[in-house]
Amino acid sequence: MIFDPLPSVARPASPSPLELSAAEAQALSFLLPLSNDYPGIAQWFSQKVVPGARQGTRLLLPIERDGEVVGLGIAKKETDERKICTVRVASSHVGRGIGVRLFDGLLKWLDDDRPHLTVSATKLPQFERIFDYYGFNVTSANEGLYVPRMTELGYNEPMTLPIAKPIISNGINVLPTEFHPA
Repeated sequence: MIFDPLPSVARPASPSPLELSAAEAQALSFLLPLSNDYPGIAQWFSQKVVPGARQGTRLLLPIERDGEVVGLGIAKKETDERKICTVRVASSHVGRGIGVRLFDGLLKWLDDDRPHLTVSATKLPQFERIFDYYGFNVTSANEGLYVPRMTELGYNEPMTLPIAKPIISNGINVLPTEFHPA
């Protein structure tokens, strides 16, 4: 089951920032196995995700089977950024279309078919088919972003192309004929 967030005007009074609702606590518990790849995930969830979800700038999108969370997506929608922050599917439910449902729901909420996201290079094989399906493009590789010596691949980042510098050939300014952005 996918839960759509309540419109911000219809939201009930929220628990205090330090007190997680039952649904928030269940989501955090589902995310904790990602701690090795993303140290500090519990703090990030409590300090960034929960307040953002309560303010309407983040979406927690759980998928449940028999009362248990088997998939969870988190997205961030702010004026200057649309990002898929986290997607996790329980190993017992991989290959059953839950990842596609999560991505579809997150993309719809973000109203963006090419949001920014990152993935650890070691996790890429798990996501490669779905990234290809949606036409996501690798735009960066950063070592040590979350874990020392681990490469994190960035997708769909806005490209800022460097200005091509002319080459002087026989006293004539010539622009390069091939330009391949990073």
